[in-house]
Amino acid sequence: MYLKSIQLENYRNHSSTIVECSRGINFLLGNNGEGKTNIIEAISTLCLTKSFFGVSDSIVLKTGEKKFRIVGKIISDCEIDYMISIDFEQETRRKNVLVNKTLVEKASLLIGQFPVIILTPEQNAITFGAPTDRRRFIDFVIAQSSRAYLENLIDYRRILKQRNKILTNKLIRNIENLEEIEIWNESLINIGASIIKKRIEFIKEFQDIIVCMHKMLSGSDEIIEVLYEPSCKIYAESEDEIKRIFREEIVNNKKIEYKIGHTIVGPHRDEIIFKINGLHAKNYASQGQHKTLLVSLKLAEFYYIKEKCKETPILLLDDVLSELDLKRGQRLLEATSELGQIFITTTDERAIDRIPVTSATPKKFYVKKGSIDRIENAICSN
Repeated sequence: MYLKSIQLENYRNHSSTIVECSRGINFLLGNNGEGKTNIIEAISTLCLTKSFFGVSDSIVLKTGEKKFRIVGKIISDCEIDYMISIDFEQETRRKNVLVNKTLVEKASLLIGQFPVIILTPEQNAITFGAPTDRRRFIDFVIAQSSRAYLENLIDYRRILKQRNKILTNKLIRNIENLEEIEIWNESLINIGASIIKKRIEFIKEFQDIIVCMHKMLSGSDEIIEVLYEPSCKIYAESEDEIKRIFREEIVNNKKIEYKIGHTIVGPHRDEIIFKINGLHAKNYASQGQHKTLLVSLKLAEFYYIKEKCKETPILLLDDVLSELDLKRGQRLLEATSELGQIFITTTDERAIDRIPVTSATPKKFYVKKGSIDRIENAICSN
């Protein structure tokens, strides 16, 4: 799919900005703070109904304004036109999402329909950060490609919250409701086992893709591994067997959970490990290896989602070229130039001097003070 056009009204520092997009590469150029990232943030909001920074709608509303609006036209791979509009009013805190003038009842219904791949400097935490950052990464990838998984995640978080509330009551108020916690235990086990099984399947498929992407981008023979370590020490792939092990772990940790007041077993405690040549990337990879691994993960995400969703995702790359050396930046442009539609922000126009020949004419949008200052067609090199 591709984004034909997008209009921002009172979004971040954009009062009224219209972008008529190239089907290929779209470069957003300008100094820091001018509004480049705000445009790709708006694209993510259009496709996911929320900012990729995870902030509230009130935060992205332009200072001093009462409401914002984003309108975009997306053309699917099957050449179906979709007009999406998102309106938010500060006074009522109400957000309306419409697709072809039809109100979307639940924002989660849009997840995966218009897939996007997002890479920002903040996502360095995927390889550098805590287990929660890596879980968030794989959950987002799988959720865009599986409605059932997304619903399981939503249900699991609700169940976990209720179960933790009972444990907290036991800890603080000494209120023990064994019958109620048993009910939540079974719900946690059933939904949690489905999540764990899906994560096991995902890692198996994803491993081959990431190896291929990393070799292409780095030009090296480094061995990349993606390992999944469930908190329940799962050694089986059958969902019934996963439930049995999960249930045993809950029983074994019952006394500890009552003492600390929260759930310590389940997919919310799982770890995903990335290894380079047998060593944990988090602890041993160089800065360059971290950057290359992260970009490789995002390219692998693109191919995985494209296959599962049967729709070409839009790539949103924020300030990525400055994170890579010249050679790896060039390889990234070459690798992505014919994947589909890409939006790349950069402060350094020299980083895109050598743009690969593409079937769609790349565009340069010069962003200044929350508006498009000028537009140029980019010159491709042979």
